Amino acid sequence: MRTIIYGPPGTGKTHTLLGHIEKFLETTDPDKIGYFTFSKNAAQEGRERAALKFRLSMLDDLPYFQTLHSFCFNQLGLARDQVMKEKHYKELGEKMGLEIEGTQQDEDHDSVFYSKNPYIQLINIARSKEIDPVKYYHLTDNQQVSLNKLKIISEELERYKSEHGLIDFPDMIEKFLASGEPPKLRVMFVDESQDLSLIQWKLVRRIEEAATDSFIAGDDDQGIYKWNGAHVNTFINLEGTRKILEQSHRVPQKPFALANKIINRVRNRVEKKYYPKDTTGSVKRCQSLHEIDFTNGRWLVLATANYMLSDIGEVLDEKGLYWQRRDATPRVKNIYEIIQKWNQLKTGIPMHFNDCKKIFNKMNKNWDKKLFKAMVKDQFYDIDTLKNKYGLQTEADWQEALDELGDEDIRKISKLIKTGEDLSSTPRISISTIHGVKGNERENVVINTELSGAAYDEYQKNPDDTHRLFYVACTRTENNLFIIEPQRKKAYDI
Repeated sequence: MRTIIYGPPGTGKTHTLLGHIEKFLETTDPDKIGYFTFSKNAAQEGRERAALKFRLSMLDDLPYFQTLHSFCFNQLGLARDQVMKEKHYKELGEKMGLEIEGTQQDEDHDSVFYSKNPYIQLINIARSKEIDPVKYYHLTDNQQVSLNKLKIISEELERYKSEHGLIDFPDMIEKFLASGEPPKLRVMFVDESQDLSLIQWKLVRRIEEAATDSFIAGDDDQGIYKWNGAHVNTFINLEGTRKILEQSHRVPQKPFALANKIINRVRNRVEKKYYPKDTTGSVKRCQSLHEIDFTNGRWLVLATANYMLSDIGEVLDEKGLYWQRRDATPRVKNIYEIIQKWNQLKTGIPMHFNDCKKIFNKMNKNWDKKLFKAMVKDQFYDIDTLKNKYGLQTEADWQEALDELGDEDIRKISKLIKTGEDLSSTPRISISTIHGVKGNERENVVINTELSGAAYDEYQKNPDDTHRLFYVACTRTENNLFIIEPQRKKAYDI
């Protein structure tokens, strides 16, 4: 029997699934339960929770708590050195006399692939839709791609993999569907189902056929990965016993009202009635980021395209704010750690060679390079020893001592220290594309509504995907929502 669980933002969809899993584990062998997710972090959470409560081994007792690609990888008995990597794409490009940047897997979402090369990206999306790349080319308006060049790269990619005994991510599912045998499960769970591609749905159905019961969870209103091959209509049209989670524990009333206004513009969706949490929250409209006081609290600043994030970062720098791009470690944080090490060294605290090397790398004229090479690894050194034997030539403050730093870095870090930001901690402010922030939430959310030219054209032709995108953005907030009014015509009407 199939149960479909619809989980609007903040309603605890994954928590609900894990609760069902715990009930089954009371009477079912753990290797008869499958928990398949779009997110590696979600799969890990499921394993950890089940292992902790029932004293199980995450590796031995829970073999089917994983992403769909990991499932195929393990079922086929593959090794990591059999999978195409960046170096392989580079080598392929060199042989063809072309510059090919390969496919990069998203750090958390196992099914999301990025490639700066439009040909590799088109080939992967076409295969996720089970369409020949050339046929898919004719179905899309892709002005970045030459048909003849696409044919050549597609053919040479397959030849290269065959010659070197390699597979890529789409191959994993294709090979399992062709020859793999699904395990006979008592129950299978699938999370974030709205993000599955057609070929992933085919895999889900193959596993489901061998299972007694299934729980398929997701939210079609949050289906924002169509650009990567996701087929939200399959989830919308899925048949089974439907259950809607009705209480959001995240979204307050005013942002909730705006989000619902947006999502009700979508023509093809599953109607869901759910309720906001019992706080008012706020929605404020601003002309620019300069109007917003970022002094307190945790923040998400969102835009629709990566190139827009650079401008956002510049404004935050002008305001003297400490921020990070998605989950990347800020450059200033790494520098500040070296500053702290230098200050500790100056007070007489011995430093390990590795820390001394980090300090050395930020010095130019203030440390003799030849004498530094005489240092012994795995040893600790105080500042007097470094000056007397190994070429350190200063005890000045960091702004002068770390003379490899540029004036801009010095100015920025000095300003952040003066404003009282804790540069040793994770920044309070994170900037991201809306696609990159799904699953995240903060007390305060800022949304830039401007669209790229291509995104605006798509919005005019097929607005549903853009409605879903801004619905996801609005429902990231736990309290306050800030809408930046567009300065150009090509923007979303929020």
